Amino acid sequence: MMMLAFEEMIARCVDDEAKVHIREAVRCYEAGAYRAAIVSTYISVCFDLIAKLRSLSSGGDGYARTMIALLDNFQQQLGSGNQAAIKGLLEFERELLEAFRDKFDFFGSQEFEELSRLRADRNRCAHPSFTHDTLPYAPPAELARLHLRSALTYVLSQPPRQGKAAIASLRATVTSPYFPTNSEEVVERLRGAEIGTARAPLVKAFIDDLMHGWPSPGHMYHKHSNVLPAMEATLELDRPVALPRLIIAIQKLAKSGDADAVLFAGAAALRVQEAAEQLDDAARTVLKVWLTEEKSPNKGKAVKRALQIGWWRDRAIDALESLTADQLGAVVDPPAEMVTKAAQLYTTARNWESANMLATKLALPLADRFSLADIELVLKATQAGADLPGSHGFREFIDVLYDKNAISEEDLEALLEAHGLDHYRREPQVEEA
Repeated sequence: MMMLAFEEMIARCVDDEAKVHIREAVRCYEAGAYRAAIVSTYISVCFDLIAKLRSLSSGGDGYARTMIALLDNFQQQLGSGNQAAIKGLLEFERELLEAFRDKFDFFGSQEFEELSRLRADRNRCAHPSFTHDTLPYAPPAELARLHLRSALTYVLSQPPRQGKAAIASLRATVTSPYFPTNSEEVVERLRGAEIGTARAPLVKAFIDDLMHGWPSPGHMYHKHSNVLPAMEATLELDRPVALPRLIIAIQKLAKSGDADAVLFAGAAALRVQEAAEQLDDAARTVLKVWLTEEKSPNKGKAVKRALQIGWWRDRAIDALESLTADQLGAVVDPPAEMVTKAAQLYTTARNWESANMLATKLALPLADRFSLADIELVLKATQAGADLPGSHGFREFIDVLYDKNAISEEDLEALLEAHGLDHYRREPQVEEA
């Protein structure tokens, strides 16, 4: 079972060269050669970190570029027969863990401590001069297994992360009071920032920072209104890289159980339909419940977007029933289902005060969109307890139907007559002689 777990972790390794060495370490462990297992494990970590350095360098990270230039120089000297380069190469290797902790923020304190132990034990296993004992160091199986798992978990299965400087600069850009609000201008602003010419590692890191920063108290992005526009702009700049990363982030946030994280996962999924359609079943289940339970002023806007997403549509139709006049009135350009809901809410008026309020928020702004069935629903309700006739808003509603709705004047007046509202018919205008 343990070997199966190692194989599963090896399959998630990022660098192919590191996979070769970590597999060798696992084979040594299986054979009981625990010293060799620890040595091969550390070698795989070094290969992987150097591969990450090259990836970060190609992505534009200045410090990574400097380190790779130094490494290449030492290797060229050694290839030319300069044995003095060995000292520089050994020093370069000794500083790898510290560089990834301090310059790239790749390790936390616990991770660095575990990997430092691996480095120390590798030295004890590979260098007899490191011990005063006459017998070679004999590490136990448990120690070799621990180092294998640490290397796989903390290094080999992790993607390269861009340097802190680029992420810090992007955070300052996004949270600036001069960050644009127009979507096209947001794209152009980020095109001129570090993300504009970034390789995949920085794009992924930026998406992660945006998505996980918004729900995190204390983060610069915490509940910041610029985060979603920045996320959408990053998709425009590099959709092939950003979209899969966004899907992963939405799924993690949705399954986290944290209320703010679920809220932001829902908002991101609704803003990017292509991402929403690729979410796994567990994330979809959470977001369906979230839409039902959501009570914010933006629920109407959320329902509108959810109506356009196949797996979300049925739940969105159900959620229509719980929309308030304020939530529905905040929706711009509502679809037919929401217009019908507005008509239904208008019919709930039981006094002139509520009739005028509902007319102002819903009936008057949307009267030109009411279908024949919606109009008939409202007029019929006047005979079933809806206290609309006599209110100022109802007269204005009829006027809007005359002036802006597609229904013909003849059909409208036929409906008014059928529901005992003849006195709302517009008097024909007499042409002047």
